[in-house]
Amino acid sequence: MKILQISFHTAPYGSTGKFDSGGLNIYVEKISDQLSKNNHVTVITAEKTESFEKGNLDFKSLNLFDKDLSVEDKEVYLQEFINKLYESVDVESFDVIHAHYWLSGLVGKEIANKFNKPLVYTSHSLGIFLDGYNKERVDCEKIIMTSSDVVTTSSLFEEEMILKNYKVDSNKMKQITPGVDVEIFTPDRTIKRKNIFLSIGRIQEQKGQIETIKFLDNFRKVENNFLCYFIGGPSGKSGNEYLDELKGAVTDLNLESHIEFLDNLPQKKIKELLNTSKLLIHTSKFETFGLVAVEANAMGVPVLTTNSGSLLEIVENNKNGYYSENLIDGNVNNFVKDLLNNNKKFDEIMLNCLEKSKGYNWANTAIKIENLYKLFV
Repeated sequence: MKILQISFHTAPYGSTGKFDSGGLNIYVEKISDQLSKNNHVTVITAEKTESFEKGNLDFKSLNLFDKDLSVEDKEVYLQEFINKLYESVDVESFDVIHAHYWLSGLVGKEIANKFNKPLVYTSHSLGIFLDGYNKERVDCEKIIMTSSDVVTTSSLFEEEMILKNYKVDSNKMKQITPGVDVEIFTPDRTIKRKNIFLSIGRIQEQKGQIETIKFLDNFRKVENNFLCYFIGGPSGKSGNEYLDELKGAVTDLNLESHIEFLDNLPQKKIKELLNTSKLLIHTSKFETFGLVAVEANAMGVPVLTTNSGSLLEIVENNKNGYYSENLIDGNVNNFVKDLLNNNKKFDEIMLNCLEKSKGYNWANTAIKIENLYKLFV
């Protein structure tokens, strides 16, 4: 098969955790690598970066904008992107088009209609997740989903949200769970764990890092021996302001000895930190999946989360993590304190994490996606 993957607004095969680069980038990169073993895969983006070819994989940047441009400002490049796409690839030669995120979905819809090609759409995020959400975006998402041949979802939660809010034909829906890169995220059991917590994610209000800081302020009343690293760079138009707010809160609460901001890091460096850590704190308000949680579990790290959606499909209380609506809670403190001070308890939970993570594998994800494509060839 010849497969076209569209990631208009952000470029896979680069660093993640800053600007618009996150789980979507990893998803497109990993499935494209797997699919290219048996198919010819072209990945195309508008973000300025280096193009390359590797075996059956062709990664093309049309070099329209810098990575630090806001999503809102990228929209104006959509038509230019479509025009340059026609010049760069032979769209008629592709067997299937897979669009990622709503802006790519608009591109995919136009070219799929023009050349009568099957369109697969994966949202990775939904407009309804945003506070005071943009009705124009939600309307576009509805049009894209209605026009697509298949809408893939990463969790039951995402599927239910789409069915409820977008009224998409349930027969179009296909749940395909993302995976974990086991070549990276496999723990070294000889390394001693420390009282280290991690918060991993782009710095934006939707990720809720301020709730992590409030938790740490409360938790030190029962345990003072810990250090929390915030991994991720500012994202979105107000990302820098939110980072300043977080740093201001750390200063106001005298938490400087407990918190460090590390900006975005490569996955191999994140692996090293996970390998020495005892907890991932996840406070994102909305997720279609929660890739960072399963990556943490794959490293034996339990997840503390406030997310009542997709994360509940990953995290089981006192098994591989803990869910609480409110982190300022005595039960939460007891769970985390046990992780730090009770080695037997941590080892038990670590084994649960490793077992849970076995259900997530990019090779399996790609097989399901490939079988989905084959329905249209």
